[in-house]
Amino acid sequence: NLDEQGFKTEAKDNSLYTLLNLEPNGDMTRYTFFKTLMTSVLLTGNAYAYIERDRKLRVEQLIYIPSHEVTIEFITDGRGIKRKRYRVNGFDELVEPKDMLHFMNFSPNGIVGVSTLTHAAQTLNITMAAEEHTAGFFEGGGGVSGVLTVEGPRLKREQKDDIYQTWAERMSPSSARRSPIAVLEGNMKYQPISISPKDATLIETRQFQVIDICRFFGVSPVKAFDLSKSSYNTVEATQLQYLVDSVLPILTKFEQEINRKVLLPGESKRTVIEYDTSVILRTDKTAEAAYMRDMTYIGAVTPNEVRRRMNLSPLKDGDTAFVQVNMQPLTLAANPPKQ
Repeated sequence: NLDEQGFKTEAKDNSLYTLLNLEPNGDMTRYTFFKTLMTSVLLTGNAYAYIERDRKLRVEQLIYIPSHEVTIEFITDGRGIKRKRYRVNGFDELVEPKDMLHFMNFSPNGIVGVSTLTHAAQTLNITMAAEEHTAGFFEGGGGVSGVLTVEGPRLKREQKDDIYQTWAERMSPSSARRSPIAVLEGNMKYQPISISPKDATLIETRQFQVIDICRFFGVSPVKAFDLSKSSYNTVEATQLQYLVDSVLPILTKFEQEINRKVLLPGESKRTVIEYDTSVILRTDKTAEAAYMRDMTYIGAVTPNEVRRRMNLSPLKDGDTAFVQVNMQPLTLAANPPKQ
């Protein structure tokens, strides 16, 4: 809730508080609901939630609808203006935009979103090809293609077939007689003709795959458990970077859509729906301690407010704000008052 001075307090007496913090609908918890929406946004480009209202237009449930069950249509009103509507499988009537939460990924037209996978199809196809190559490489025992040279007179076809069969039995990963090494006769010489994994920079390619995928989804490689070029300080700094570059754009998108459709016109002036992102920064204990200390020094928070943030029990006299008094103007320091 917002008071006349703009200060915010938790609106625990508002029915939307329970709806958005605990159970958006009878089938999902808050965590499951928003995670499902976010997954749909990234993988399909769009996520939908039908707003079920009572007779007084108050929200009763937010019902998730899979994106493949929703299509967008345009109808022409009495003034000849085209209006957007949602066609939902199983619904008898079209749904108006005010009754449908629609979260979009990147959108070229502002009407429907595009899947991140579609947007990154070319790069991801390269990644899949490299994965298939890698799988084939290791399934083949890590070996490479080559030519087996037999010195001496020309071999007959039966002799060649016998060599092929023996080689396949020893080197094929599906063979019961497979061996990690091959024994050649004295007149045989093996010459590889394919480049090695090192020469093909296969390992480096697989590392770049992680970076490419993270780039498309807007997250740091550290979040994808790629710690090859990270340290403890990097991981700590990544939390702030993750909040600014990855989380805030998504949260802003969700907050604006929920605020403009869930809240009634009379509620939007005194109520605002926001995500609490402070938990993301709690891993950086040094920065959090410095922040709370500075806020305490200027009287912005009380000791009990700090303890509540840390999930500690309140102090008896901890609801009083304090300020430092050891600072004074230079003129007063040069000419202290006489006792």
